[in-house]
Amino acid sequence: MKRILIVDDSTTNLQFVENILKDKYKLSMAKSGERALKFLEKNEVDLILLDLMMPEMDGFETFEHIKEIPLNSGTPVVFLTADVDAENEIKGLNMGAMDFIRKPFVPEVIINRINHILQLVELMNALEEKVEEKTAQIEEISFATIATIASMIEAKDSYTKGHSVRVSEYSAKLARKLGWSEEEVQNLKYIALLHDIGKVGIPDSVLNKPGKLSEIEFEIIKSHTTIGGDILDDIETIPGVSMGAKYHHERYDGKGYPSNLKDEDIPIVARIIGVCDAFDAMSSNRVYRDRLSMEQICEELSKNKGTQFDPMLADLFLELIREGGLNSENESSDDGSEKTLSEESTTLLNQIVKNIEEENKKNDSCDFLTGLLNKKSGELQIAEAIKRNRGCMAFIDLDNLKKTNDIMGHLAGDYAIKYVGEVLKKHSEGNVACRIGGDEFVLFITNVDEKGAKKKVEEIILDFNTGKKDSTFLSFSSLSIGMCMTDTEDFYADIIRKADKALYHIKQSGKAGYYMHTNGDTNANKKESVDLNRLVLNLKETKNYVGNLSLEYRDFTKIYEFVTKMTERFGWDMQLVMITIEQNNDLENDIEKQEEIMDCMHKAINATLRGVDLSTRFSSEQFLVVLIKAKKSDVETVVKRIFDGFYKMNGNNSVNISYDIAELM
Repeated sequence: MKRILIVDDSTTNLQFVENILKDKYKLSMAKSGERALKFLEKNEVDLILLDLMMPEMDGFETFEHIKEIPLNSGTPVVFLTADVDAENEIKGLNMGAMDFIRKPFVPEVIINRINHILQLVELMNALEEKVEEKTAQIEEISFATIATIASMIEAKDSYTKGHSVRVSEYSAKLARKLGWSEEEVQNLKYIALLHDIGKVGIPDSVLNKPGKLSEIEFEIIKSHTTIGGDILDDIETIPGVSMGAKYHHERYDGKGYPSNLKDEDIPIVARIIGVCDAFDAMSSNRVYRDRLSMEQICEELSKNKGTQFDPMLADLFLELIREGGLNSENESSDDGSEKTLSEESTTLLNQIVKNIEEENKKNDSCDFLTGLLNKKSGELQIAEAIKRNRGCMAFIDLDNLKKTNDIMGHLAGDYAIKYVGEVLKKHSEGNVACRIGGDEFVLFITNVDEKGAKKKVEEIILDFNTGKKDSTFLSFSSLSIGMCMTDTEDFYADIIRKADKALYHIKQSGKAGYYMHTNGDTNANKKESVDLNRLVLNLKETKNYVGNLSLEYRDFTKIYEFVTKMTERFGWDMQLVMITIEQNNDLENDIEKQEEIMDCMHKAINATLRGVDLSTRFSSEQFLVVLIKAKKSDVETVVKRIFDGFYKMNGNNSVNISYDIAELM
């Protein structure tokens, strides 16, 4: 029986998981990270189920220590967590965790996940053992062996089991319909088997997401084509093998990816695989829909001839369907024996596995949302760069990310983070840029003096602000940057601390700018008069509002309490009004349009209310308004003016507006 260690500080959770798994596996329990580490120093296990949130030593810290224990350094780890925060999930996956299991536990989910992971580990271990065998012991690689590689890839994707094998068989049938030789057909089968190999570089959390993908997640999924092309690019044993992986999502009309190729510019093997890939997707169950009927599939193939599909290939494939040529499940060659690859095939498996390992190493060093280096890799490269060159450390903070997430949703927050990454990549040639936290980035600018460093930072801020004009998602965002000049004698930890102090300075002085902390600054901890002058300037700018006082909700609650006390003391009338915007279903997925509508309402409120009144955006569809020295009978007049102003800016067709008046006690 496989041995599993369960680590959780809750006795109830330990007992619950034990009851689920005790008949299938040999179990050991630990109530803390410290106890788990002591156990693992003397006992080898096949899988570790590790609670994420534990006192003293949490799951992340425990995992780092597990990697240092020789007996279990490679043991797969699955996190147990009630925390659904995407950033924690990304952090765990970047550390090397195999999966996350959510609390409260569902027995069937736990059992299926564990079975899947243990089988995948066995498959990968078996593959590794094959690679390590002497070349003399590996005489030929057959269709079945390459199918095993494809199956290993598909083990990452719970919805596509057997997909690559089926696409390979369909492709072979279509190639024979074209009159290809048997050697060409066999080569195509190998290419089709490996067409999705790039999925090894896609995070499981994105690949197996049950709901609709965000725009950023879809971009990540699309990258499996270029990743696959990179993995197979230097494989010469199978002619054209990288073209199937890289171009099978191109479209005949040029609207595909990754290269927007069209017509005959798309390699013929990729056009064939594209038709067969789409057919298998339509004829298989997916998490988001059931399989289509054959009648529906034929209709889709016909409808998309000349747009998605090569029309000639689509017609031939429709003939195969009508003739029943897709019914047989196994394909054999004319002489009844399976063709094998050339004498060079003894090195193919080694090449592919080596390239997969190199691609995974590349992904392990990358922050998948921004494409920058992640914290671990970035800090190592910056520390080395500091020793080689004098320069400047820029500690960059994306301002107001929480406000963006709260008001416009996490899709907008992800967009803002990704945009910072794009700006920094533009300025990272010869420099080192990385993302070190949710909204924090570091850029080490090499071979630059203080004047040059400030110029570079000003260019970054200018580029960021220029991009803000084109996206509603960035409306709350700005950059605050703390800077510190470096010498080759400096240490990363000291420099980043000084840059952080400079960042704190700019955040305290009103955000959206930069501040330089130099090594020679002996008054770094003293308050300077310039601080107070800048603060006064910011206060004056803050006071310059037109119309009512528009606040974030948390600030609104504090001011509301103050105003309530004032109205009670002086006997003023005060009205609390909630305005609700009900947007129609057509706008459900158009977040930018939704924000434009909310922005129109914000402007209408601001233009109507007096300077003594208050307002805040309460949710994605609601505003709260406080009217000071106003009777209940005045509310209808005020609200009508707000609605009239809104409709002038937005029109009357896309939304319904209503309001409610609170009964204040």
